[in-house]
Amino acid sequence: MRPPIALPLLPLLLAACANGGPGSPDIAPDVARAAATITPADMIDRIGVLADDSLLGRDTPSPGLESAARYIAAELAASGFRPAGEEGWMQWYPYPLEGLDTRSTRLDLVAGATHTFEYGEDFYAEPGPAPDRAVGAVWVGDDLRVAAGDLRDRVAIVRLSGLPTQARGGERFPQDVRARIAATRAAAADAGAAGVVFIMEAGIGPADVAALAGTAAAPRRALGGQAAGAPPAALFVTRDAARRLFRAGGLDATEQLARTDVDRPVPLAGVSFRIGAPFTAADQARAPNVVGVLPGSDSVLRDTYIVLSAHMDHVGVGRPDETGDSIYNGADDDASGTATLLEVAEALAALPAPPARSVLILAVSGEEKGLLGSRWFSDHPTVPLEGMVANLNIDMIGRNAPDSIVVIGREYSSLGQRVDRVARRSPDLGLVVSDDPWPEERFFFRSDHFNFARKEIPALFFFAGTHEDYHRPGDEVDGIDGDKAARVARLVFLLTHELAQDPAAPEWSASGLAEVRRLTGQRRE
Repeated sequence: MRPPIALPLLPLLLAACANGGPGSPDIAPDVARAAATITPADMIDRIGVLADDSLLGRDTPSPGLESAARYIAAELAASGFRPAGEEGWMQWYPYPLEGLDTRSTRLDLVAGATHTFEYGEDFYAEPGPAPDRAVGAVWVGDDLRVAAGDLRDRVAIVRLSGLPTQARGGERFPQDVRARIAATRAAAADAGAAGVVFIMEAGIGPADVAALAGTAAAPRRALGGQAAGAPPAALFVTRDAARRLFRAGGLDATEQLARTDVDRPVPLAGVSFRIGAPFTAADQARAPNVVGVLPGSDSVLRDTYIVLSAHMDHVGVGRPDETGDSIYNGADDDASGTATLLEVAEALAALPAPPARSVLILAVSGEEKGLLGSRWFSDHPTVPLEGMVANLNIDMIGRNAPDSIVVIGREYSSLGQRVDRVARRSPDLGLVVSDDPWPEERFFFRSDHFNFARKEIPALFFFAGTHEDYHRPGDEVDGIDGDKAARVARLVFLLTHELAQDPAAPEWSASGLAEVRRLTGQRRE
C-alpha cells in the first residue's frame, strides 16, 4: 500500500490562523443552529453502524450492502425526506454474473465438408451474439478500416499483434492489447460483422490456449449484464488454425500475415463459418441505490435539484491482514461520506422551512466496481436530469490533515467560488479548501461525481486523501477523526443550503467545460 498522502503545509498554517471564531455573522441563526446538529458523536455513531463487522464490508452485491441501504432509507425517512427511487427508496440496477457457455462455443469451417476446430486447443472465445447460420468471412489485416455495413453478415478475421509470446498460465493480455480488442469488437459491431476472429502470435500454442480458455470462461459481473448490447462474439485462434482458415479460402497465410497494406476486406472464397460463443447466466443479481428527496419550498425552483452523493459500498471480505482480520469495513471509504449525507439531511430537516430548491440524497453502490451505481443513476435518473443543477460528492473525508479538505473540480465551474466563499464565511469550521494536490492519481475519474460531470452537471468532489488503511481491514471506525468529519459535513450542509436558496444555478466556465468534456471523453460541437 502507498503511504498516507500529506496535504500541503501552507493550507494547514492558514487554517490554524482562520480557526478562531465561534461562528459567522453572515450565516443566519436558523442555518447556524441547523449546522450545529451535525456533531462528531453523531458522525462516529453513523460510521460505526455502516462499518460494523456484521455488514461484512458492504460488497456489491451482498446482504451487507442491502442492510446498509435499508438503514440509510430509514434514516432519511426519519429526517423527513421522501422516497425518490423506483421501488420506494430503492433504485435497483442489474448486475448479473455471466460467463461463456463453453458447451455451445464453436468454430466450424464449411468448405464442402465441415471442419470443426477444437475449443481450448485451436481457439478460445469471449462471449457475444453470433448468427445461427453459416456466414462468409473476410480478412481485414490489423484494423477494421471499413465503412459501416461493409461486414454485414460476415466474420472479420483480424491479426492481433503485441501479445505476450506465451499465456503464462492464463494471464490476460496487456491493457493496451485489451483496449485494441474492445475497440475492434466495437468497430465490428458498427460495421455489422457477424463475429471477429483474432489471429494470435505464432508463439501461442495449444497449451497457452487451454489456459486462456479457462480464464475467458470464468463468469464476470457487468452492469446491466454483459449480454445487453454486447459486441459480436470474439474467437482467438492459433497461427496453425489460421493457416487452415486461409488455405481453405484460397489465400496463402504466410503472404497475408506479412502484409501491412490490407486496406479493404479480402474475401475467403468458397468457404463459410458457423460460430458461436453464447453467454450463460450464473445468477441474476441486482444492487441498490438509495434515493431520497426533500422537496423545495419555491413553486418554480422546487423542480430543480442539488444532488448530494456518496457511495455506501466497500470491497467486502478479503485477504486477512497481519492481525487476522479479513473484513474490509470501509469506515472512511466511504461510510464517512455516507454518514455526511445522513447528517446533512437531518440538518436540512431542522430548518424552519425547506430551501427553495429540492435536495436529492443519493447513496450509490458499486463505486468500488467502477462507479456502477452512479453510472446507472445518471443514465436512468429517477428525477429529470435537466433539473439537476449541481452535484456535491463526498468520499473519504474522515482522516488525514484535520484542518484542510481537498475539493476536486473547483476550477471548472462557479461551484469553486461558492465553496470558497462559504468556507471564508465560516471560520469556526477551521477548514481550508484546497485544490487537488495529487493530479497524478487521477482522482477526478475515481469517484461518483464523474458520472454527473459527464452529463455536464457542475460537480465538486470532497475528499481528504488516501492513507495506510485504504482498502485494508484497518479502515475501522476507531481511525476516524470525528471532529474533522463533522466540520466537513457542516461545510457541505452550508454549501448545499446556499446553492438551494440561490435562484442563480451554478455554471461551468468556458474553459472548465471544455476541459471536463475532454476528461470525460465527450465530443460536442
